[in-house]
Amino acid sequence: MSEHERIEKIDELTESSSGMAKEVESVDRIAPSKEAFDSVMNKLPSQPATVTYVEPAVNRSLMDEVRDLNQRVDSVGKTTTGDLAAQAKDLIAQIEEVKGKLAEPNLEIKDSVQTLLKNKLTHIDESLKIALNKAGVEYVAPTSGKLVNPIERFLGYLTHGQYQLQNMATELEHLAHAKEEISPARMLAVQIKVGYIQQELEFFTNLLNKSLESTKTIMNVQV
Repeated sequence: MSEHERIEKIDELTESSSGMAKEVESVDRIAPSKEAFDSVMNKLPSQPATVTYVEPAVNRSLMDEVRDLNQRVDSVGKTTTGDLAAQAKDLIAQIEEVKGKLAEPNLEIKDSVQTLLKNKLTHIDESLKIALNKAGVEYVAPTSGKLVNPIERFLGYLTHGQYQLQNMATELEHLAHAKEEISPARMLAVQIKVGYIQQELEFFTNLLNKSLESTKTIMNVQV
């Protein structure tokens, strides 16, 4: 291609670019408007908004506490002395199972665990004392005697607790047969303490089970 032909080709490309630019400039521009914006937004797929529920802070007043207490008293009104006697007997059966675990031969419990178990038994005895008093049953303090072995002391406490619970169950059954009921306040106190005894007994059982599992694991490793 000669020099003259090259110049003509460049001129043609320049004119073509200029023409395209003029066509772009001749396009009518659409002014922005609210109607056009709303039209475009309406064509978009709608997505449900995610609502996060935040529970409001509850400020309990004295009236709320009184209402809750009245509800608890009402629930006690539906509990009879016979129901409490049945709960006491259930606790006696649970204690018997725990005594079976403690009676296993060559049982060893760490000193730290022994302290925790003793504390649980002490709490149980304190709750028993209050429950018996409210049920109108005489409380007798446990005696450890000359028992030195901690396992024997635990068994002594548990056996004494069974004895006390049996006395309470017998008295409550007597009241139920005579169709006599203790006052709602005393009934509430007995019910709370019996529930607390059951909770402490469950803690005692869990601690004992973990201690037994730990001892068996160590013995298996040594073997």
